[in-house]
Amino acid sequence: MHSFLSRTAEITGNGQGINVSFSNATRNYSRLRIATMPNKPITVTINKYTPAGSSSMEWFQDIALTSDEKGNAYLYGNFVTNSIVNVEYGGALLATHHFYEVTGNAKSYALDATVVLLADEGITYDQIVEDVKKELDAGKTYINLILAPDADEETLDAIHIGLQDARYGSINLTLIGCKKIPSRGFMHFDMLKSIALPDVTEIEENAFSDCAWLEKVVLGNLTKVYGNVGKKGIFDGCRTEDIELVLSKDQKVMNGGEAEGRFCWTADIKDYCGSYEHNGIEFLGYRFKSITCGYSVP
Repeated sequence: MHSFLSRTAEITGNGQGINVSFSNATRNYSRLRIATMPNKPITVTINKYTPAGSSSMEWFQDIALTSDEKGNAYLYGNFVTNSIVNVEYGGALLATHHFYEVTGNAKSYALDATVVLLADEGITYDQIVEDVKKELDAGKTYINLILAPDADEETLDAIHIGLQDARYGSINLTLIGCKKIPSRGFMHFDMLKSIALPDVTEIEENAFSDCAWLEKVVLGNLTKVYGNVGKKGIFDGCRTEDIELVLSKDQKVMNGGEAEGRFCWTADIKDYCGSYEHNGIEFLGYRFKSITCGYSVP
């Protein structure tokens, strides 16, 4: 979306040209710069917003943007008191902002939806702990990290240590890039309020066990999940009936059975959305507060 200026054009006397003066032009709207990952598609959800060039406020709109090479995306318009802006990537909430007063014309505002890169080859355990702790010490409750596709138990343990000083149920954690969650990967992450794993396809036993404060989980397009309810299930020890589960719109029904000497849920060819299990608010044998299938995997 580009900057917008409203001006009056004058047609020359002979009708051969048009004169437009910008000398006294002013912007009658504000600019919101969203700082996030470079060259990535994001969705911005706004409840009260008047786009530049419009005279009417729009309610509850989703705007698709793509960040530039520096990780910036822009919105031009006016926000009013109690406007709320949410920035999402692949169904994962990266940041939210509540405007407590009307934005000013020709003023610029910034929303931090940045993501910390922890996928570099050779990054150490201590570096991960330090980088995560910096986010926490900065007062952030939305912590967004990019991990390697094969992130292991040591990486997740380092993240746990970096977050250990956070209050119970206070952190919204988004991990981008990792494809597989190892056994007990997030076990006893008591600081988690929500966790988003938009790229994950495989999860091993007890992955989220005893995360007692979880309220929301966002998962990628799952193909394999190990463990069953009460038998090393991934949500054993969680109050799943208090959890909002968000799945990819392409998620398939998961069928459980023995595989590779242990219990495994594998993807069927049937869509989960609208299935018997979906209508019953059940997934992987657990019953949830709600289950939404709607976002596209990036």
